[in-house]
Amino acid sequence: MPFRRMPATDNQRTAALSAAKHKLDNTAVQLRPLSAATITALNQFLPIWNNENTQRAGSLSVQTQATVVHLEKLETLRVLVSHFIQVFNLAVARGKYSVTQRPILGLDMNAESVPNLGREADVFLWAQKLIAGETIRIAEDENSAMQNPEIAELSAAFTAAQASLAAQSLAKDNLDAEQEDVDDLRPQADALIRDIWDEVEFFHRRESAAGLRANAREWGIFYAQRPGEPEEPTEPEAPVEG
Repeated sequence: MPFRRMPATDNQRTAALSAAKHKLDNTAVQLRPLSAATITALNQFLPIWNNENTQRAGSLSVQTQATVVHLEKLETLRVLVSHFIQVFNLAVARGKYSVTQRPILGLDMNAESVPNLGREADVFLWAQKLIAGETIRIAEDENSAMQNPEIAELSAAFTAAQASLAAQSLAKDNLDAEQEDVDDLRPQADALIRDIWDEVEFFHRRESAAGLRANAREWGIFYAQRPGEPEEPTEPEAPVEG
């Protein structure tokens, strides 16, 4: 026999509440299975629930876009940091710069490889080291300034990545706050759905089991089929007035 299953997700909760509200608005007063208290609760709660879910969805969209932008800015910075070090090391190999200048940029004097830039923190760390070190090198000899990429280009990318990180962090905080608002409402949503479903099933209790379920489905009640069970009719029987 099919069994009643409560919503497990917020989308399912919204669907259950919306179905009940739609059926309520299109049912004659004398045939409504819900108590006055439950009707009032549904009419008051559903707009609040929908609004909070809409705000959460909006915050999620903003946070997702902020993450996309930040990843783009971070990747630009990562490439520039890598290229800066590679080009500098090539210049050392050509004899344009001395190996003794590597430590000024935070690099190992005897290492020609690019440091690990896999983590975001590493990218920011090496960007800071290169900016600080190149500033010192240029102050000592302005003709030794790196080209392609210049430190100004790397500095601009560093500033842009910092800004995108801040925007992403703010968007995440806003999303967390909206998620908490929905979390706080969830127990109330579940309690209201349970009241609606209990009252609907009680109203149709004199009908056959299949007829009861068919009518109840119109109010948003979900019945899960057990494995191997045949499908049952979905057409509701005429409701019995309470």
